[in-house]
Amino acid sequence: MKLASGYEAFWEAAHTNYPDQMRPGGLLDQAGMFDAMRSVVNCDDSDRFAKPSERGWMSSIYPKSFPKRSTKVGALALTYKGLIHIKTPFDLALYTRLIWELQPRTILELGSYQGGSGLWFADHMSVLCDNPGEVHSFDLHTKCIHENAKHPLLTFHQVDLSDAETLDKSLLKRLPHPWLVIDDAHVQVFSIFSYLEQFLVSGDYYVIEDEPLEANKEIIDGLQLVEQSGFLVDTYYTDAFGINLTCAPNAWLRKS
Repeated sequence: MKLASGYEAFWEAAHTNYPDQMRPGGLLDQAGMFDAMRSVVNCDDSDRFAKPSERGWMSSIYPKSFPKRSTKVGALALTYKGLIHIKTPFDLALYTRLIWELQPRTILELGSYQGGSGLWFADHMSVLCDNPGEVHSFDLHTKCIHENAKHPLLTFHQVDLSDAETLDKSLLKRLPHPWLVIDDAHVQVFSIFSYLEQFLVSGDYYVIEDEPLEANKEIIDGLQLVEQSGFLVDTYYTDAFGINLTCAPNAWLRKS
């Protein structure tokens, strides 16, 4: 349980060095909190995962408008190293947790924009992963990628995502697992999913940003396809700050 490793280390040190303070009423008595945390972050806990069809669409707030658009323009005003980086504070925190827990060898980003988010993923992979791998970002308009969006782990690819067949099969076949796929392109979302799904293995993650906020018939039907393909919603990520308080409601997906 990668997410609980820090808690476990603290618990062991406290038990070994301060046993009197670990008893009920002691200054370090947090047994209930620790047990609850260990249960929540256990990636083998069946209560953590749910079928998309069993989930509602209620969200605590609309995450793209945090902070209020009238004062901060929400997530649209966020930058990373001076580059446009359209991710909410909630989702940035969630991706940091997932990269640490999953230890992905490959991150695939669909939709590069200015390159700020690809750079963010590469930086965080290099810091958080014991064995950093590769980040590949795909977009049609690669001339919009800033010259400062450079990192040894990061590669940009010019691809027309409206046609899934333009993705390089030989590249996808050689990329090591586990994978984290982030779809932020908003183009043929479920066609792209159907194409990439054949390359994913058990334990890989697929996050679909923004589109599920609509929760229309196309999205609901698409998530039924996702469910039929053996993916489950990881509620640890969708509900970490409130039910579906993320730009990917019901769409932090893990392949069974």
